[in-house]
Amino acid sequence: MRKKVLKTVSAVVAAIIAASAVVPSAVTYPVTAAGGNAQIYEFENGKTSGGKIFSNGTEGLKRGGDWSDATDLSNFSGKGFSYLDQKGTTVSVEVNAPEKGLYQLTFCYCQPSDRNRKVQYLNVNGVNQGELTFPYNESFGEVSGGIVLLNKGKNTIELEGYWGYTYFDYLKVEPAPEHIANLSPTTELSNPNASDSTKRLYSYLRDQYGKHIIAGQQEYCGSHNYNSWNSPDVFIKDNEAEFEYILDKTGKQPAIRGIDLLAYSTSSTWRDDAPERAIEWTNKYHGIVTMTWHWNVPCEKGSSDIAFYVKSASDKYTTFSITKALEEGTWENEVLMADIKLIAGELKKLKDADVPVLWRPLHEAEGAWFWWGAEGAEPCKKLYRLLYDQLTNVYGLDNLIWIWTGSTSPAASEWYPGDDVVDIVGCDKYNAKDGLPNLSAISATFYSLVQSTDGQKMVTMSENDSIPSIENLVNEKAHWLYFCPWYMNYLTSEQNNPVDNLIDVYTSEYCITLDELPDLKTYPIAESTTAKAKALYGDANCDGEVDISDAVLVKQYLAAPKKYTISAKGLKNADVNNSGDGLTELDALDIQKYTAGIIKSFNV
Repeated sequence: MRKKVLKTVSAVVAAIIAASAVVPSAVTYPVTAAGGNAQIYEFENGKTSGGKIFSNGTEGLKRGGDWSDATDLSNFSGKGFSYLDQKGTTVSVEVNAPEKGLYQLTFCYCQPSDRNRKVQYLNVNGVNQGELTFPYNESFGEVSGGIVLLNKGKNTIELEGYWGYTYFDYLKVEPAPEHIANLSPTTELSNPNASDSTKRLYSYLRDQYGKHIIAGQQEYCGSHNYNSWNSPDVFIKDNEAEFEYILDKTGKQPAIRGIDLLAYSTSSTWRDDAPERAIEWTNKYHGIVTMTWHWNVPCEKGSSDIAFYVKSASDKYTTFSITKALEEGTWENEVLMADIKLIAGELKKLKDADVPVLWRPLHEAEGAWFWWGAEGAEPCKKLYRLLYDQLTNVYGLDNLIWIWTGSTSPAASEWYPGDDVVDIVGCDKYNAKDGLPNLSAISATFYSLVQSTDGQKMVTMSENDSIPSIENLVNEKAHWLYFCPWYMNYLTSEQNNPVDNLIDVYTSEYCITLDELPDLKTYPIAESTTAKAKALYGDANCDGEVDISDAVLVKQYLAAPKKYTISAKGLKNADVNNSGDGLTELDALDIQKYTAGIIKSFNV
């Protein structure tokens, strides 16, 4: 039901909206504005190990040498705040949950030292739940801490320094939207003309989601038949160290094989039969294949050397510009379009063999260590959508299930290409630390990714180091679709994957291995739940209602999108003025008018 408020918006609400637009780095509403079910926990009342607690406001606070003149920590709530110092220090608060369940965390923080960001570990009841990103700001403001599973009664929420040097004012805890836990992703693939085999695979994955986790493993790049002249039709024979290791330790094989198209670009003549291995794994071994593409390009114009890393990430790097590559008439664009044509031809081999692919291009873009992410979100999204259009519509590839490798950072929504071109959301997890494995199921990361598409897309662990333990997966209710460790020591070292845990996972009833896959060529195609859910226009925060909080959120998002995030569905819902042009001040104004009863409907 849509909530209506009085016909005239109060001056208090108007002030809140105005403040959200002009003071993006500050807390734009008082603590008391939290919803009725929200609880606030002040960090000055918590504990620290190696950090500092300022219990008398800014008394004793020394300005950092890298702070700007505008830095001001005086807008704290309560009596003070705490400080997370260098790596390994901690700050924590104890919270009380009325019931066991999923809760949304929001941290009020100030991070005035790094103009980019600081990253800290989130620990819940002593278990690591992944990393949280805290963008630069000059006074206390809020950022989402994701969704976590809390026990009834007392729980300890701890932040552990990874990059450290961040101040924390309070933690807000409130129940997560109920539908987030239901895990009912869309039955529809982004490509309405997907082949039957692709629909069958997607239907199978959807049926397992929330009930099992599927075992996957990334192979080592290069040829996997060293004597191909003797057996030219065999492509999986040698160079199988990871798969032999798993078989030796567990007696099982992974259901999903990860393959990299690293060797495929017009800038190199080296090929390693990756498409042929994908076909053999699917049609001979009856497995599932996922493919990524470390997209090599010339290191510079005219160079015969190739790379995919940028200068800040590797000594072997490329200066190839994604922005220029998207401009017709540039040498970079010629390379780009030629590579897309080449990769389409390789993927067509799989289409012709009736092999569906979990296709994961432009991965880890937000990290900015690859050329496709080095110039920001907009050109990367443009390239992703160009690639989708070329492979789907120009080259007619109907065998691709598109995976976007995302994150839970405040900027993640800016990078998301759109529900219309994404089928599954992935996360590349590398969180083993200090020489020890990390068997946490990182449920906070999982549910934050679920929430990012309002539950419409399945969420998977598209790459990882440590495989979470079955106990943690079940207890934390982190229902990752599959896992897929990277090759060599990421799988075989005890500091990443202890053998005992590998055995427990592969032999568990919860984990699906190669021998447990059904005949995917005949698997029933799920009946469409129809179409796509109608947008509730105006509902920016996706709580099922349209009220003044939606207008406030839009204003906050426009002022500070890295701090105040809106899900992909929320962005669609909130685009109510001249729909299709993205969010503007006019959308916030129309939502405000609607809640005040000034207009009866949106012009969409």
